[in-house]
This record gives sequence, C-alpha cells and structure tokens, in this order.
Amino acid sequence: MARTRALDYEDRQRQILQAAARLFAERGYSETLLEDIAAACGAGKSSLYHYYRSKQAILHGLVRWKIDDLAWKVDAAIEQMAGAGPREKLQALAETLIGEYLRAPQEVTVLLTQTRHLEPEALAATNEIQERLIRRAVLLLREIRPDAEMPRKKGTALAMLLFGMINWIHVWYDEAGSIRPAELAGLIVGVYLDGFVNQPAAALA
Repeated sequence: MARTRALDYEDRQRQILQAAARLFAERGYSETLLEDIAAACGAGKSSLYHYYRSKQAILHGLVRWKIDDLAWKVDAAIEQMAGAGPREKLQALAETLIGEYLRAPQEVTVLLTQTRHLEPEALAATNEIQERLIRRAVLLLREIRPDAEMPRKKGTALAMLLFGMINWIHVWYDEAGSIRPAELAGLIVGVYLDGFVNQPAAALA
C-alpha cells in the first residue's frame, strides 16, 4: 500500500529547500551533505527520502521552485498594472526582482552560483522555466521600441543585460542606506533605457 502524504507535506518540502539554500549558499553544493540538511531541518537523514530522493533532487527542487516563484511574482506584478506603459511595467519587473532578491538572498545565491551542479536534464528543465522571465522582459523591450526589429537572440541578450544589473544587488545592497529598493529599481531602469549621460541630475543626487 502506498504511503499517504501528510497534510503538511508541501510545507515540509519548502522547509527542506530553504534549509538547503542556506547551506548551499554558505558552503557550496559539493561541501554540503544530506546529513547537514537533515540536521538543519531538525530531522534524520532517512526522513528526507520521503520528500527528496537525493541531494541532487533537493538542488533541482530548490532551483526549479525559486525560478518559478520569481516568474510567477513578476507576471503578477505586471498584470496588476493594467493600462500602464511598457516602461512602467519594466520598472515593476525590476522592483519585484530586487524585492525578492533582498528578501531571500541565500536562495538567489544558489541560483547564481550552484546551478552548474545540476545534471543536464534537470538544468534543461529549469532553463525552460527561466525562459518565462526572459520572454517577459523581451516583450516589454519590444513594446518600448516597436520601431526596432529585434531578433530573438538580440532580444535575449538585451534582457540578460538588464538582469545583469539586478542579479547581484543582494550582495552589496545596504538596507540601512539611503537608497530604497524602489528608487534603486528606477535608477536601474533609467540608466538601462536612457543611459547614464541622459539621466536628470536630480535622479543622480
């Protein structure tokens, strides 16, 4: 008879992923053992197998969950802006990502540094989810510049340049500083779309 799932099964899965994110970010994937993840969850190693069959499965689950969560939140933020222009929607995309990166920096660190440990099939599956974020950004860029013919590869490159301005914010951003996340998002979008030289002096003050 198959073992039935507990009512808190998904919550427990999330706890395991969050514990693994902390360890993977601090120690690296290779230096983290299943026993370490189990101890961080206050459980025995054998209990982890009820949720994930291996450390590789935990990494895949973490990366897949985090990318999907980011894509869903970006979609939701943009869809709430009915009637807004593409520039404002691009700002919403940037604000959402910045907010999530600052809220869960260890999870983002794993996305940026540990996906190389994924097996090819798992990496391909997570790349498909990541394409949602890239496509969303490319569509907004095309709306901003409808006069420009933008082939897929060029659009992807431009989207990745934008993400490159955002991806490591959680490493250097000081929450006690004077720049708030929304202001930072505006600065990024302004420099990205208009260039530093064209920024109003007030925006740089």
